[in-house]
Amino acid sequence: MTATRSGPSGADTVDSRTVYRRTPAGDAEVAERRLSLAPAARRLLMLIDAQRPAGQLALSVRSGELSGLLRDLEDAGLVVVARILEELPPELVAGNHSRLMALKQRLHGAFVRELGTNGAVLEARIQDCVNLMVMRSVLREVVEQVQRRRDRAAAERILRIVRRDDAEGDRA
Repeated sequence: MTATRSGPSGADTVDSRTVYRRTPAGDAEVAERRLSLAPAARRLLMLIDAQRPAGQLALSVRSGELSGLLRDLEDAGLVVVARILEELPPELVAGNHSRLMALKQRLHGAFVRELGTNGAVLEARIQDCVNLMVMRSVLREVVEQVQRRRDRAAAERILRIVRRDDAEGDRA
């Protein structure tokens, strides 16, 4: 059974503290690749190791996909909940609010500059991020969209803004 909670929009989301493990059928699928799993589901199955919490797994899939992929893997009998952690590991805790706000400020207007009014939706998604973990996941998706809609150079300009923030955070 997927450990879920209701998200802000009412949609089910996976509790970030939930740790999944592969079943023997999941181990066999990783080794033999007999099922026709979606590429994202197969990648996720390979990452599930009874050690990583869902919050860490979420960084490896598109924003909003984790819950559905885990449900599909559970329904196929490939994974089960191993345990729910008392606390998230420190690297996943959403405690660095000032860094999040600084990154949002640096990115403010960048998507509109690159895509015109079409960038407003991507801008809103960035501004709606509630912690750095969510921001990383959303950034992967929106930078990919900038590259598809405009070009690689535009995506690189966005990434330079993000990397500049990462370098400043490392010095702090």
